[in-house]
Amino acid sequence: MNTQTSQLATPQTRIAAFAAELVISILTLGIGWLIWSAYTWAKGTTPGHQLLGHEIVNVETNLPLSWGQMAMRELVFKGVIGGVLSSFTYGAFSLADAGLMFREDRRAIHDWMSSSIVIQNKKVPSGKIRF
Repeated sequence: MNTQTSQLATPQTRIAAFAAELVISILTLGIGWLIWSAYTWAKGTTPGHQLLGHEIVNVETNLPLSWGQMAMRELVFKGVIGGVLSSFTYGAFSLADAGLMFREDRRAIHDWMSSSIVIQNKKVPSGKIRF
């Protein structure tokens, strides 16, 4: 990763991105999240990460993930695999996945599975995030 041009997103902003996506999903019954995701995945981000100025890039090339890689990361790795493992472990998998973001490399299990990292790409002024 080119640390001169990219800074890893903090665990706090990643959790805020997750919370934003949860709110978007609930308020739009999942339909708005899916439509917005279909648009943002092409840019290597998700709705929540976009609101916080994050970009999801390949750990080796530092290039944004493609739409297909984002769909795999979000739907298969986080959704299906993460959901199944979390249900079998009564949520322990999800806690472990989130807990890994506090390591130095800030990569969760789904980041390892998709060979990705989340970087802070744009500065978002405090209090200026709009839904």
